[in-house]
Amino acid sequence: MVSVERVTMAYNNVYLVSEASGLVVIDTGPDYRGARETLLDSLRGRQPSLVVATHGHLDHAGLGAWWQDRGVPVLAGEPDVAQTLGHTDRDIDDLERFVEACGAPPLVVAEVQAGLEQRKQWSHQMRTSASWREPGDGRWPTALRYPPFQPLRPVSGPVDLPCGLSVELAPGHTPGNLVVVHHGEELLFSGDTLLPEITPTPAVQYHDGERFPSLPRFLDSLDVLAAEPDWRTCYPGHGEPFSNVHEVIAANIDQARTRTDRLKHDLHEIGPSTLYALAERMYPRALRRRFWQIISTVQGHLDVLQESGEARFADGLWSA
Repeated sequence: MVSVERVTMAYNNVYLVSEASGLVVIDTGPDYRGARETLLDSLRGRQPSLVVATHGHLDHAGLGAWWQDRGVPVLAGEPDVAQTLGHTDRDIDDLERFVEACGAPPLVVAEVQAGLEQRKQWSHQMRTSASWREPGDGRWPTALRYPPFQPLRPVSGPVDLPCGLSVELAPGHTPGNLVVVHHGEELLFSGDTLLPEITPTPAVQYHDGERFPSLPRFLDSLDVLAAEPDWRTCYPGHGEPFSNVHEVIAANIDQARTRTDRLKHDLHEIGPSTLYALAERMYPRALRRRFWQIISTVQGHLDVLQESGEARFADGLWSA
């Protein structure tokens, strides 16, 4: 029988999965001061066969370079390798162009682009700093670092692992997002694809210079997970493990459908509109404060409608 040990690392979970065939670590852990010591204490002298980074975000892949320096190979989804290598400037440039084209007023565009430039500077510091900056943002004890690394094996399809585990592609949260499963014992290690109390909002993101349709692929991945009839436990990247797996999957899908239907109604009611105008109609009081969260949400639902043939985009305007 497989053994699962949860290592709580501030806001994140890392899982040590073991049986006679070896030890697999799921997610690298975030790189804050003291994180390495926490992992070493939990390992108790054991050497993992490999580490799986469920996706390329800094809190799930930030210690990838450290693991590989210790001789432990790290797997990551092939489309997320640009993140692990630190190629973030191009992504931010793509986001700046996205903001310019979303129909926002010039003042909002300027505010958001100024924030993106700060994000670019922060990314450089995070990837090159030799020490951790104080303080953290409340989720971790210090600010995080993310030294670039090349995963030993970029994953582009299902991969069998030790301990009866397998890696499966589940794009959406990121283009190269992965989940790890144990079908014999019906265990799901979901990363950020499925969380116990939060519906993850797939962001506006790019892959190879093209905007990635995050929400449609996220919903496709949830449909695949929903088709597995007997999930016993989900081990998420944040929060407590839970057993009502299908209930949580269904709640995520239902919430997305409700928002998509509302947006479709708005398109029919107000006619051709910019992305920003639609977001402002749906969330008039919060858009300036939570620009990226809301714009990502509305763009995602527009992508769903476009793929189903219920919306079209032309000359900067969305219409039913």
